[in-house]
Amino acid sequence: MKHFFKDKKKMIFLSVLILVVLAACSSPRDPETGEILAHKLIGLDTTFGSQLDLGLFDGIIVWPIAQLINLVAKYSDAGIAITVVTMLLQAVTSVFSIKAQVSSQKMQMLQPEMQRIQQKYEGKTDDRSKMAMAQEMQQLYKKYDINPFGSILTMFLQFPLILGMWQGSQRAQAVVEGSFLGINLTNTPGWGISNGQWTYVLIFVLMIIFQFVSFKFPQWQQKQREKNSKVKRKEYANPKKNSGLMGGMNMMMYGNILIIGFLAFSWPISMSFYWLVSSIARVIQNIIINKYFIKD
Repeated sequence: MKHFFKDKKKMIFLSVLILVVLAACSSPRDPETGEILAHKLIGLDTTFGSQLDLGLFDGIIVWPIAQLINLVAKYSDAGIAITVVTMLLQAVTSVFSIKAQVSSQKMQMLQPEMQRIQQKYEGKTDDRSKMAMAQEMQQLYKKYDINPFGSILTMFLQFPLILGMWQGSQRAQAVVEGSFLGINLTNTPGWGISNGQWTYVLIFVLMIIFQFVSFKFPQWQQKQREKNSKVKRKEYANPKKNSGLMGGMNMMMYGNILIIGFLAFSWPISMSFYWLVSSIARVIQNIIINKYFIKD
């Protein structure tokens, strides 16, 4: 179990899987008509108590998110409301996510030193060698002030907010009855294609593109730092020797994007719009982190 939680790729995959299961089990729509169930619709006059009766999650997380969307939309429109609320959610989690992303980027920078330690004990399976390798790794994390478990806290903090946004963006009255760029945000990209409404497709495609960019951006930044530092790579840090590791990370990244794309194709376009805005926010956050928090 300890090794499982150290594997960030497995944690990401697990979170996506849980999101799929919970989302499927908690749809606010009538399975026959596809309409939002009356008791699930949240307007500005919907009370906290009425949603709390549906469950803690509905009252504590979904109701505030939906009400924020309704409130902002009152002075703008549904799309701008989702954008503003998404940025607010990013700001809430940034206290934790910035530190986690700093650790993640530092981990990428330390890959050569980590691989040097791993090669030092390669083939040694006795307990003494395993303990010595673990101690050297721990000293390396301590030296550079890295918490390898930091991203787990961020992931599980963001998870209920993502699910809450999925529910809130569908159940907010401003989204159900409003529009953005002339489109109904409750329809799906699949509906847009079948009805020749290509704005849905544009939002969906942009979401996929920026999901890819947000995942790859830290790798691009790391390559740029290496290029700027002009430090000669050591043999154990040769990219050809690390192709297996990077290949595995890229495969997991592509898998996550495919899962998100598959879900988003049949989910309301409001969720694609949320993922698009949050991806752009992550790119901006990475730029800020790289400029002000990462020291070569």
